[in-house]
Amino acid sequence: MSKFSEAAGLPTTTHESGSAGTTAPPVPTAPPETVAPPTPPVYENPLDDMPVATAPEVPPTAADIPKDLKWMSKIKLEQIGRSLGIELDRRLSQPKLVEQLESHIANIQ
Repeated sequence: MSKFSEAAGLPTTTHESGSAGTTAPPVPTAPPETVAPPTPPVYENPLDDMPVATAPEVPPTAADIPKDLKWMSKIKLEQIGRSLGIELDRRLSQPKLVEQLESHIANIQ
């Protein structure tokens, strides 16, 4: 027994008294509860139901096609080609794109 416990009037513990006291049986651990992950909230976008305004598809006329194609960039030539229904390959040179586009325009008219 320690002098402090004796002086303070505290009860002694088993290691202080030297006697083997009875110990409580160990408490069995409870299995962990299975918790389902939280369900994320469902968000509704109000724009999904709104109609989208689109311009009517009007095929270009001969007046809409520029006359001098050889001074246009490859990107502009590709845009004109798409409006006419032909897909141009920008990997080709600009003069070849002009040639393809002019032959396609001649076939349309």
